[in-house]
Amino acid sequence: MTASLARVDGEAVPDQGRLKRQLIQWGLVLSALVWAADVTYKLWKDISFVNREQCVLFRALPRPGFLVFEYFFETLVIVFVGTFIAVWLSRRFLRFRRWFPRNPLTAFAYGSLLPVCSCGVIPLVESARGKMGFATLMALVISAPLLSPYIIVMSFSVLGPTYGLLRIASAFILTMVSAAVLGLAHGRLKAPAAAAAAGCAGQCASPDPDIYLETFAIFRRLVPYLLVAGALGVGLEYLGPRRFLLGGGFAGGLPEVLIWTLVGVPLYFCNGAEVLFLRPLVTHGFPMGTAISFSLTSTAVCVTSIAMLLRVIGVRLTLILVGVVAAVSVALALLINSLA
Repeated sequence: MTASLARVDGEAVPDQGRLKRQLIQWGLVLSALVWAADVTYKLWKDISFVNREQCVLFRALPRPGFLVFEYFFETLVIVFVGTFIAVWLSRRFLRFRRWFPRNPLTAFAYGSLLPVCSCGVIPLVESARGKMGFATLMALVISAPLLSPYIIVMSFSVLGPTYGLLRIASAFILTMVSAAVLGLAHGRLKAPAAAAAAGCAGQCASPDPDIYLETFAIFRRLVPYLLVAGALGVGLEYLGPRRFLLGGGFAGGLPEVLIWTLVGVPLYFCNGAEVLFLRPLVTHGFPMGTAISFSLTSTAVCVTSIAMLLRVIGVRLTLILVGVVAAVSVALALLINSLA
């Protein structure tokens, strides 16, 4: 039998898909209302993490219940709504994808709004060959995973405006420095055709034609990170490591910054997953500069993207790129920590 179809936004959608879409819509509406009420109440009462004991839920619920609300439910709501906003923004921007950037500055603006990860952007090297200079091309490759609509929205909504602004500024500096160094160092660009088909290591998916279904697909991929981050946050609450984070092994000195920077290089984080990972740490006093450094290295490159880059731009330029990403990230972390 043929499944019955319904028309949704001009698209033919099976009844089952239409029901799923309606459930996602209602979930978004309810999540937005909860988030708006939560933000309004906190602004009205001037409540933050520092004085959260004044929150009515903190007084009404047992401590485990309040921590579950704060680290699981509240975060799920924020990320769900933030993902929808980011998908909507990316849909608007992708209408202009036929225009290629002409310099590293416009490449940064273009790349920062492309919803792709560090490995997903590399096949763009093939399609963009001959349409822009090498430094401009590298600026696009570097900036795309560092900033996307998902990451920008999540940075401001989950970790706050300070982290969000520093993330954008640091990504800009890293992109410009890396593009300049690579532009000076490169010889001839060699890009085997096989690299373009390498894909995203099974982690990336083509955008769904329906904005609500795409939102849910991205949100579903983030749920494991949300659960890990929530469990880590609750664990940190009971361990009480704030003093240790501020003055102990996770302080903002050079050795600690180097460790977190190098740890981030091989990791694969996409769609703002690193923001979720950092939330419980930053909440408990993790140095902002170290958090920014970890964010940059864990998204700009990963083991998969490095392997692809070896075939696309060669060993020498790949090693230079990884070295510049690590060095600039460390320098930015030390600068931010010193000013904090």
